[in-house]
Amino acid sequence: MQSVDKVGILNQPLVQEKTGNKMIPVLGRRRLQAACQLGISQVEVKIVSDQMPEDEGFLLALWDNLGHRRFDIASTSVVVRRLLELIPREVVADEFLPLLGVPAKGPRLERLRVIGGLEEPVLRALAIGRIQEKTAFILSGLSPEEQGALLELTDALGMNTNKTAEVVSYLCDLSVFHGRPVLEFLQEEEVRTAIQGDNVPLPQRAARLRELIRSWKFPELVKNEQEFREWCQTLPTFEQIVVRPSPGFENLECTVEIRTKSRKEAESILKRLSDDGLE
Repeated sequence: MQSVDKVGILNQPLVQEKTGNKMIPVLGRRRLQAACQLGISQVEVKIVSDQMPEDEGFLLALWDNLGHRRFDIASTSVVVRRLLELIPREVVADEFLPLLGVPAKGPRLERLRVIGGLEEPVLRALAIGRIQEKTAFILSGLSPEEQGALLELTDALGMNTNKTAEVVSYLCDLSVFHGRPVLEFLQEEEVRTAIQGDNVPLPQRAARLRELIRSWKFPELVKNEQEFREWCQTLPTFEQIVVRPSPGFENLECTVEIRTKSRKEAESILKRLSDDGLE
């Protein structure tokens, strides 16, 4: 058996013996991979019994990683889920959650447990920062096919984490409200029209899709916004004047803000507005 301690690659990784001459790495998987890449066919290992309980094997690997790794949110979620599956909750809360930086009480623990059961593509997107923790949790309520379709679409349109979160959140809300799968919304002709166009820049196509989904989510609000913009276009143009609608268009009131360098300029603007019949 070739010892590889002298080359600094491996230091007796632990493997679990299984039938059929197969070995399952418990610790040192990357060291074993490094040895293979160096062309080393034999390494020195310590074999642990294949009768080792699953919880002991998991904790052995966890303690080994806790000493030299900082877990990303996806890895933390998987670890939390496995701990809660294998070990009593009170032990997890007392001995492990503080090490992982996870509060023992509150909604986040349950959220991480759910996220830890997601499909690998979603966990990978979460690990590299493509989606937020909240977005991953929302995706957990969808089928793997829907999860993949949403991630593929938002990635293809170059959406950042915030815009992806908006699209995912709105579509999931629409799915619940209308009792329709998310995939049905994505297959609408309006969606295909919004995202098509090889000559249209990606940011513009992404904006068209977001506005379309927003119009489905808030039809009255979007309609009022459009009417307000059209009305503003009929007003005299002044760089110093800003017209704002009431919050959420709850009524027809408007706020007109005039910024000028002098009272004289303000009086001139007000006079012109009066002459145009806008008093």
